[in-house]
Amino acid sequence: MNSFLQHFIIVLPLTILLMGLLGILLWRKNLVLIILSLEISFISSNIGFVLSSLYLDDVFGYIFSLVSLTIAGSEVSLGLALAILLYRKLDNIFIRSLNKLKS
Repeated sequence: MNSFLQHFIIVLPLTILLMGLLGILLWRKNLVLIILSLEISFISSNIGFVLSSLYLDDVFGYIFSLVSLTIAGSEVSLGLALAILLYRKLDNIFIRSLNKLKS
């Protein structure tokens, strides 16, 4: 049973991280979907912190997970604010339209 828990701690966050990276690769033209995929990647690291904290019977994984969630939340709010400003200026949220902002 102990070996199963060790593999579960490694496999679950890695699977969710790969899903987030796959989302970034598949939807690299849409800014909102990229931000969503980045948030999935951040969640996978937090799941890894919490599961390893459970396994080691330690509280530092929970604390680091809360700090990481706070930073990820501020990153997402800033990214969505930039996406709203981009939509107001250019009427779309595609990455290729960011080149129009240079002029």
